[in-house]
Amino acid sequence: FNLVLTTTATTTQHSFSGTQRGKDSLFDSQISDAIQKQGYTTRLILVVFSVLMGAINFGYNTSVLNTPEAIIRQSLTSRPWVDDFSWAIIVSIFCIGGLLGSTIAPPLLDTMGRKTFLLYNGIFLTLALLFQAVSMGVMWLAVARLLIGVSCGGSTVAVPLYLGEIAPVNLRGSLGTLNQFAMVVGILLAQILGRPLGNDPGWRILLGIGAIFSTLQVLLSVFIVESPRWLVMQGKHGKARELLKILRGEAETSELLNMEIQSMLEVSNMERREISVGTLVRNPRLRLPFMIGIALMVFQQFSGINAVFYYSTGFFTRAGFSDPYLGTVLAGTVNVVATWFAVELMDRAGRKALLVLSSVGMTVSSCVLTFAMVAGPMLQIELGYLEIFGVLLYVAFFEFGLGPIPWAITAELFGAVERATAMGACSCINWVASFLVGLLFPAVNTALGSYTFLPFALITLVASFFSYYIVPETKGKSHKEIEAEMFGGREGSSSLDSGYSIVGGSRSKNNNRWGGGGAGGH
Repeated sequence: FNLVLTTTATTTQHSFSGTQRGKDSLFDSQISDAIQKQGYTTRLILVVFSVLMGAINFGYNTSVLNTPEAIIRQSLTSRPWVDDFSWAIIVSIFCIGGLLGSTIAPPLLDTMGRKTFLLYNGIFLTLALLFQAVSMGVMWLAVARLLIGVSCGGSTVAVPLYLGEIAPVNLRGSLGTLNQFAMVVGILLAQILGRPLGNDPGWRILLGIGAIFSTLQVLLSVFIVESPRWLVMQGKHGKARELLKILRGEAETSELLNMEIQSMLEVSNMERREISVGTLVRNPRLRLPFMIGIALMVFQQFSGINAVFYYSTGFFTRAGFSDPYLGTVLAGTVNVVATWFAVELMDRAGRKALLVLSSVGMTVSSCVLTFAMVAGPMLQIELGYLEIFGVLLYVAFFEFGLGPIPWAITAELFGAVERATAMGACSCINWVASFLVGLLFPAVNTALGSYTFLPFALITLVASFFSYYIVPETKGKSHKEIEAEMFGGREGSSSLDSGYSIVGGSRSKNNNRWGGGGAGGH
């Protein structure tokens, strides 16, 4: 769920005067020198390691209730069982918290600064996780999940934003990849620990383990520096330059530091011109890309991916799979491996092609899974391994397209002025859709049984046609070229600004300010 900051936009061709071309050539030469000299420093590594604890915790808490579901439901109440709806509330209310957290995080990040927000958010998350571990009833566990969701929602905004602001230009993509990778590693870790700690009272330890990561983040906060870009926004240019020197190392020249400070100032001035959601809806040239972004977020969540990470163990159990735990861990492992390869594919193949391939692949995978679950009992043959193959294929195809690409495409459909507003609205839709999937999947699974994944197959089939006929290709294209494709060759002016700025020493399209934090780490 947050590869927006991992994708670097390509430089577009404009008509410049001879003088402007000369200036650009000199500028590009300076940029090339800057990129060659920038790299990892000890301080930067410590800062990144500390901040990624938040991303790991987000992934961990997305999936932590999956494996020990049965034992927790038995332990929470004196009654023999917690009903499906109550359990669905406990699982899915995490997304409501995420929606709240990602909504309140931006003004807090601007008011108190990135470093202070990350510190307080880590402390808040530690307390919420400990409260979750000692919860004695359904209501208290639901409240704990809501609070954890608020913190994790804040992390989905703060972590990619902060990494994007402190990273050297040539490392920005790799650090964004680490953020996404940390989230899926957190998911896998929760699944692996689910079996040894899936007992009473071991499940309480399992639910509290996330506090280790948040406590580590708090302790390591002494190494975290304030974002130089935030300091520039506050007019503290001298302090920003001092901290940039610490992050970049002694080899960084004064000229390059001054270039970065100037680029941050330009981006900050541009972001003050952000527009409202109402403008996106009313402006006919903005409405279509906005609707495309919303549709892709809905398709991403309604494809059913979080049903796998929320409920796969129970699903495999009801499907009669011999080892549900193995199926869950394998799905998590494929998720990690596929995420790693997905980043490379996004940089090599077109966004649209991968989106279509992903949607078609998930449709086929859902049909394979459904066939195995229906034909096995009917023909009285063991097709459990075909079932798990269908799930693994389903997860892999998701990570190749419907997982990261909706965030990347949505960011690339807009210019700098409207991008942050559009991404924020699409992020809210993503959280709400994830909540609905988490809330409704148990009832759908009970009603449809072995045919549970057929609705997901239908949705991904629709997504494949939508991606092929409606979604424009954005890779390697300027904003005007993308707009021309959307509106049948009629270049308009949907963007209120050209969307170009010098960000961190690189001439590139201005990335979404808030990083488009969404649900489930996808």
